[in-house]
Amino acid sequence: MTFITRYTPAPGEQALLKHIDGAGKVDGSIVIALPIDRWSASDKVNSFEGGGLTFWDGKDQCTSRPLETHYDTRSGDLAFIDRAVWHQADPITKGTRWALVIFYKVLKSF
Repeated sequence: MTFITRYTPAPGEQALLKHIDGAGKVDGSIVIALPIDRWSASDKVNSFEGGGLTFWDGKDQCTSRPLETHYDTRSGDLAFIDRAVWHQADPITKGTRWALVIFYKVLKSF
């Protein structure tokens, strides 16, 4: 399954909070940060603030809690996310952020 998602500062559209993908029906996902609209208005008007991706994977050696890693994604950035990794699309506070999401399943051929 493939789709484009949009995040805005509007309530309910700001983020996709901590989750894992596919509930066992996919092997992972690919998230591609899409460019902002540079044609309808200036970069300043159409750019976004906030956003990015946060992952919880592995363990912090000092606290034994899941290791939290934040990536400030920009246009063209690509993330491959395993099905077992907790992650979220972080909230934006201004503008509109677009992403292409691809869920994939690895098929064994014999």
